[in-house]
Amino acid sequence: MEKVGLKYGLFTALGLIGYFLLMRLIGLEQKVALRFLNGIIMAIGVTMAIKNYKKSRNGEIGYFKGLGVGIITGVVSTIIFAAFMLVYIKAFDDRLLKVLAGNQYFGERMEITPGIVIFMVLMLEGLISGFMIAFIAMQWFKRRDHKVPGSP
Repeated sequence: MEKVGLKYGLFTALGLIGYFLLMRLIGLEQKVALRFLNGIIMAIGVTMAIKNYKKSRNGEIGYFKGLGVGIITGVVSTIIFAAFMLVYIKAFDDRLLKVLAGNQYFGERMEITPGIVIFMVLMLEGLISGFMIAFIAMQWFKRRDHKVPGSP
């Protein structure tokens, strides 16, 4: 379970980084609204991870095992992408930080530092979307005989 989550978490992180670098190349990295595509990349990675795990288990996965694979994929990809963004902003370009700070995600009085921006915005965004995508994907990938505890 962990191997699949780590593998697809790495692939998903590479997709997120590749998308960011593409946006940077065409000059759209400061368009915060385009970050919704990160969710699509995350959805593809999490779904592929659960699908691969189900295939490796001959189609028989428990609900929570599949959910765990999706969550591990989301956590790994988010941590790698957030670390990449922190290095990128500190080493190459802090303009993106100013755009995020200008949106006042943290209120007017809070001092904005790259660590806070990266790990509060990207981590929350990535972890929440990773969990939600895994939860939704497991509605499709769960065993057909799966029953909700306490239901008839």
